[in-house]
Amino acid sequence: MRVALQNCSFSYRGGGGVVPVFKNLSLVIGPETAAENPVVILGPSGSGKTTLLKLIAGLLVPETEGPGRAAAALPADSPADAAVNALPGPFVFQESRLVPWLNALENVYLPLKRTMGRADGERRARRFLELVSLDGKAGVFPGELSGGEQQRVSIARAFAYPAPAIYLDEPFQSLDIPLKLELLEMTRSLIEKEGRLAVVVTHDPREAVFLGRRIIVLGKNAGGVVFDEPVILPREERAFGTGAQNRLEARLLAALRG
Repeated sequence: MRVALQNCSFSYRGGGGVVPVFKNLSLVIGPETAAENPVVILGPSGSGKTTLLKLIAGLLVPETEGPGRAAAALPADSPADAAVNALPGPFVFQESRLVPWLNALENVYLPLKRTMGRADGERRARRFLELVSLDGKAGVFPGELSGGEQQRVSIARAFAYPAPAIYLDEPFQSLDIPLKLELLEMTRSLIEKEGRLAVVVTHDPREAVFLGRRIIVLGKNAGGVVFDEPVILPREERAFGTGAQNRLEARLLAALRG
C-alpha cells in the first residue's frame, strides 16, 4: 500500500479564527515494505500528529479553500479528496472504546459483521483474541477486564478487521512501563505477522525507537516535518535503556525541541 500527501494544507476553525496545522506538506509512505513498517509519527502536543494520521487514513480532507473538513462532509469525487489516496482502515485509540454490553469476543467480531458470516467472523475474532493472549476471556465483558486487557481487546479488534492499513493513535500513553513494553512487543509482533502498513502516533521518543522502522517528527507551531529517517536497529538495541536506543532518542528529543 502506498499513501501520498501532495502539497497538503489543513486548518481548524477555532474561537480565535483559523488555526493552521499544515501548509504545503508533502509526504509519501510506502510502498509497504518490512524495511519501512511500522511508520511512527512523533511530535509534541499540538503539532498535528493525530490530524496527520487522519489525513493519511482519509478521514480528513485537505483544504482547498478555508479550513479542512472531515472526508464524509465532501463528495467522493471532490478534488480535495484526491490529495489523500489512502483507504480508511481500523483505528486503535488511547482509550479502548469497547462496547460495554458486548463481551470481548463480540467486541472483536463487531466490525466483521458487515463483511463476514457469523461463523467465519467469530472464528477470526477468536484467532485475534488468542494472538493477544485473551482467548480465555472471550466471554468476559469490558467492565470485568483490567485496563491493559481492555486495550488488548481494542488492538485485537483493529487487527481482526481485514484492511490494508491500520492506524494507532497513542494507544500506550496511559499505561505503566511494564504493561507498555508488553503491549508494544505484542503490537510489533502482530504487525510483522499481518504484514500490513501500520502508522503509529506517539509523543514518546522511547516508544518511537522501540516500535518504528521509520520515524517522522513534527515540529512545534505548525512546523511540519522536521525529521524523517528510517530506523535500522536490531530488535535487541531498541529496548529501553540500551546505548543505541539512548543515542537515537537524544536525536529525536533535539528534533522535538527544534
